[in-house]
Amino acid sequence: MSIPTEKLQVVSSRWTFFLKLALPVFWTCFFGTATIAILFFISLDGIAEPFTPLSARLLVASFFVATMGLFYLLFMRNKWVGLTPSHIYVSNFMKSRKYTYDSLVKIEESKAFFFFKRVTLHFREPTFFGKTIFFMSNYYWHYFLNKHPEVLQQILDATGSLPKIPEELKEEKKKK
Repeated sequence: MSIPTEKLQVVSSRWTFFLKLALPVFWTCFFGTATIAILFFISLDGIAEPFTPLSARLLVASFFVATMGLFYLLFMRNKWVGLTPSHIYVSNFMKSRKYTYDSLVKIEESKAFFFFKRVTLHFREPTFFGKTIFFMSNYYWHYFLNKHPEVLQQILDATGSLPKIPEELKEEKKKK
């Protein structure tokens, strides 16, 4: 990937690295070790009545697997995204790729979880990261789109619809 000559605006959340990599790695190391210890090395013969040693082991193992599944669904598929007036830069923190706005088919925004908004970019052809790319947006996602109407026009031409710009950004632009 070449270094952008235009000013790059990061539009994905600062929490992306922590939630995508650091938290799952820490969780896997800490609770994975505890799960292995409970499954193979710790005697559970004196466990209280509603549980048997086997049911306690299965409960711990299923909790660990379910939590890892939730991490995958909620956080680990997210990507780092940066925008310039001509390109979309996407990274999984190991590899980065550059795409154009006309390769988009659709953009979806949703209040997915916690205080994050999830944006889904749908591409015409499969990309290095798949046909859809997820990222948790920050304030600059709408700020960039509001500041660069030519990008909004490119998105409209490619997808047939526009992302919703919050009213406070529209009013801020009118004041200038």
